[in-house]
Amino acid sequence: MKKTILFLAMLTVISCVLAGCASAQEPMSTDDLFTIPADATADQLEERLMAMMTHRPEGITTQEQATAYMEKRNAALQTIAGLMLKRDEASQEQKDTAREIQLQVIAMDARNDLDKALTNVEAYQKELAEIKSDVLYQAQMMVFQLKISKIVRAARLGEEGDHIKDFKQYLEDAKTFLTANEFQSDYAMLPMMLLQVGEMLDENGKEGLQKFVIAELKPILEKTDADEAKEVLAMMEGLLRFAELPGREIEFQCVLLDGKKLDIKDFRDKVVLVDFWATWCGPCLMSIPTMKQLYDKYHDKGFELIAYSCDQDLDDLKQFEEQSPHPWHVASVILSKEAELTDYSTFYGIPGYPTFVLVGKDGKVLHVTHSIHEIAEKLAEMF
Repeated sequence: MKKTILFLAMLTVISCVLAGCASAQEPMSTDDLFTIPADATADQLEERLMAMMTHRPEGITTQEQATAYMEKRNAALQTIAGLMLKRDEASQEQKDTAREIQLQVIAMDARNDLDKALTNVEAYQKELAEIKSDVLYQAQMMVFQLKISKIVRAARLGEEGDHIKDFKQYLEDAKTFLTANEFQSDYAMLPMMLLQVGEMLDENGKEGLQKFVIAELKPILEKTDADEAKEVLAMMEGLLRFAELPGREIEFQCVLLDGKKLDIKDFRDKVVLVDFWATWCGPCLMSIPTMKQLYDKYHDKGFELIAYSCDQDLDDLKQFEEQSPHPWHVASVILSKEAELTDYSTFYGIPGYPTFVLVGKDGKVLHVTHSIHEIAEKLAEMF
């Protein structure tokens, strides 16, 4: 089973429901889906897991309902994982998938109790190390992520301590980790995460944390031939461009799903919102209802919206738009690259999805954010 299937499903299933995604299959009873036969074979457990990944429950309209659904779903996932690990006929890939499930469910405690999640993931990491599991590196990455999240939380809450000093210590730990281990594709998130947190801690730029992170990690990444490492290097340079966007004219061209080329310069005298997104991104999907409201409210007044999909599977994007067509411009990074245009998600080092870039009538960037609600406030001021 592909690792991305588990990861993306864990992040997006409820978000898709709240955003109003259409289901491509007959609805299945949640009770039936989450009732796991104790005598199920490894293959049957895997089939049930796939069904859970694509299930779109009906009637969920509130966060409370979504939370209750996820709790029930996580319990079922844990049951599947436990049973799969006990099956003698289970393949190594199936067992790795089971351990990934356990790791992801444990980490989801971070939403409610970050300290508890970190303690539990560290304990599970030790278990994986003892059995020399291939999933170990994922646990190591998750520990890094949770520790850095603690720094972010402490800084945002104004807790006492030298947060920048703590951050630099974790950077040293990351350097040691990346130097000691053969580069894996999932490691790519670590440098980008450090850059994002550095930007957050260094709001006025006086510490120069982003440049410091790049200077520290670049020599390590340059020593590996892994394509993912090269992509990270390009993203790191792009993130510096991203930080300089506000107040500057944005360079942006793309190809729409209908094959038409679009240049943001064609929209002079209009306010333009560029949305860097993906169909598998839960927060992106949750932003769509508000985007629809904004488009309907301001389009006739001179507002344009370009949704720049960063999906790496063009069929996923086409299917998504066929099921839920949108009135704005929908572009694809794949089609744009095929037309030999710049991949602007990399060029600007887009730090996460969704990323909204609001461009004024003069072509200069007015605001950059991950929050569609901030965009709504800005548009209300402008119109």
